[in-house]
Amino acid sequence: MKKYKSILILVLCSLVPLLFTSTIPFALPTRLHLNSINSNESFRGGEQRLYSITLESGSEYTITVNSGPWSMDISIRIGETPYIINGLSIDSSSTHEEIMHFTTSKSGEYFIQIKLNSGSGFFYILVESGTTGSATGSNVNFFDVSYLLVLVLPSVFILAVGLLIIRKIASRPERKPFTNIYKRIRKKGEDSLDTNVDVMICEYCGIEIKKNLKKCPNCRNILK
Repeated sequence: MKKYKSILILVLCSLVPLLFTSTIPFALPTRLHLNSINSNESFRGGEQRLYSITLESGSEYTITVNSGPWSMDISIRIGETPYIINGLSIDSSSTHEEIMHFTTSKSGEYFIQIKLNSGSGFFYILVESGTTGSATGSNVNFFDVSYLLVLVLPSVFILAVGLLIIRKIASRPERKPFTNIYKRIRKKGEDSLDTNVDVMICEYCGIEIKKNLKKCPNCRNILK
């Protein structure tokens, strides 16, 4: 029963990192507001920026990312989770501006990932209601094993290490008492009469030792 209790506690502890890795990404994106420009956003090379915005189902929207004179090659992804596992993507290889026109399939939170392919500098991002052109961007599956690793690897590591420790502890032979600590024996006293005398017996090796000792001088075990 004690072993199963330890395993249960270990499983619960291993779920703590999973709780953080699955919820923290929802708190990380920069909040966007419809028809409002976020300017002075910056890239320094090989980076990504994540934004979130609330949109209505069946409505048309336009995302504009413009780097002005900084000549950055930027791509846009939009999905329904911060992990951007699947969704719409556009990358025209333009060095100044990317524009995505799309229609939402449901109401709620959408996540926009801006990825820098080359260059560095500043840009602005704007999400507008309505479109000025036909829908752009293709529906793509962005699944990467790294998403899965980020989610579950900390929990798997804690669980594996914990199980190894429990198994090692369980494999140790359990020390069982050899006999009772105290034993009543019959001894002849100086007057040649039989008397009952209490002596201390080591519970592990069974030899007679002095009463009230905390450690057996023979087997070196700690006595209860």
